[in-house]
Amino acid sequence: MQIHQFNMQFHPEQDRIIFRLNTTNHEEFRFYMTRRFVKLLWPVLMQLLEKDYKRREPERSHLANVILPFEHQEVVSKADFQQPFAEQDMTYPLGEDAVLLSRIQVKQGPQGDILCLLPTDGKGIEFGMTPQFVHTFCKLLHDVVSRAEWDMDFVFVKQVETMQQPQSRVLH
Repeated sequence: MQIHQFNMQFHPEQDRIIFRLNTTNHEEFRFYMTRRFVKLLWPVLMQLLEKDYKRREPERSHLANVILPFEHQEVVSKADFQQPFAEQDMTYPLGEDAVLLSRIQVKQGPQGDILCLLPTDGKGIEFGMTPQFVHTFCKLLHDVVSRAEWDMDFVFVKQVETMQQPQSRVLH
């Protein structure tokens, strides 16, 4: 399966995000993400980005928390968020109704990590984790959660902890 495009929209009447993805083979997949699911998903995405960076840049792995926000901005600046989502002549391998996601798994593939987004029962979807996909997915997820007003403060990777030198004291 090769991804052509994906989008996310908030459905206020259901208090859910609908995540739609279509492929170059004209297949469309639809998934619902709840507030609870998104809270579980975000840290997994951040861990995947950090792990991928450390794999790609082992000699600079200690800088992942500093470099990843810049990488995110670069990838997002090159993404096309203006192209309308293609909706004609699609087939729906999992049905036209959105599947409610409830489980997250990460497994190893030949080219790296694979993110599995799954319902309680039945089929979900698996993605090979490329930095371009994850950064773009995170941008869309962050934006739709902001519009949904779910009061989630997503932090993009862990903040770099600053170490303070102990202040020397002079006791008399």
